[in-house]
Amino acid sequence: MGNERGRFSYLRYKQAKDGGTRLSLYTWIVEIDDEKIYHHHTPRFYLLPWADAAERLMWLGYGKIIRSKVTVVGGENDFYRLRELTSKDIFLMREFIKQLPELGRKGHEQLLEWFALPPALKSYLERIGRTDSDSIRVVDAAISNLNENYHTSIENSFRPYLDAMLKGDASFYNEDQSAMEFLRGLSVQILRTKAVKDRAVKHVKGLFEDIERVWPIISHILAVTMGGSFFVDRKRFKIVLIDNHTQVPFITSDQPIINLLSPAYSFDVPEKVELYYPISPTKAMLYLEQENPAHASSPSISTDEAHAYNVLIADHSGQQIFSNSEEYLKIIKKYIEGRRQLAAIPD
Repeated sequence: MGNERGRFSYLRYKQAKDGGTRLSLYTWIVEIDDEKIYHHHTPRFYLLPWADAAERLMWLGYGKIIRSKVTVVGGENDFYRLRELTSKDIFLMREFIKQLPELGRKGHEQLLEWFALPPALKSYLERIGRTDSDSIRVVDAAISNLNENYHTSIENSFRPYLDAMLKGDASFYNEDQSAMEFLRGLSVQILRTKAVKDRAVKHVKGLFEDIERVWPIISHILAVTMGGSFFVDRKRFKIVLIDNHTQVPFITSDQPIINLLSPAYSFDVPEKVELYYPISPTKAMLYLEQENPAHASSPSISTDEAHAYNVLIADHSGQQIFSNSEEYLKIIKKYIEGRRQLAAIPD
């Protein structure tokens, strides 16, 4: 108990010094125990339908097919670890936020404060010589866990809708509050992955000297903006759940939600969006414009259609592709190897 008081006292001191930061952040920090080293950008619970009773699944990555527990795939060490922002980073982030719709600006500013504080606090403690093991351990845990925990809270709100779709029920989309939570969670999952982060680092140039440093904040802001746009336009779209009773199981990847109308590896803002999201080896979600007649006559798909969707998932994947079938992953592996050989042929 004394330990908890000690942690809270210096965190409150920082709040008094900087002013205006929400107490909920400090509550999260106080509750943090040890650092979480492995951060999942593809949620463990999402991958469970592809796993066996021991929670192991097959995955293709780094040229190999491996069987692993779902706890050690779909992520990366320190993927969500926060980095210290420069004063220029913070200034530019605030200018960026000013260009966004007024309704969300307060929340974006709060998120910027939340994510900027722990690394800045660590730097401050080091400058004043407050490097005792407990102080640094708690702040390091906050740096490591804060974004990971934030994603977990969003996952917890999204999971009931995923569970409903697995049961063939998408009626939640007709309720405004449920649709809002669902579309926010969907947008976060699109933007939280390593594949999208790597594309942002590669393609976004000019404004920030190091986009990777501010990406944890920008990705959440973009997800809120995307989810809000989806929600405003929700009457134009529909959820279509498709069933796969073929011998070709749906696969998924570390980029599990893809835009069917956008080329793989692109980071350009798409003119149109229609989403594909496999949720088990036998079921997937399509998010389509109302007038799209795809699968209107029957939710069941053919073997060729299942394979075509799997090829799209493979094309959009980052480093890992998941399946419940080793044999089918061998087919996908050959496809990827062939694609790379074609790409290597000079024009």
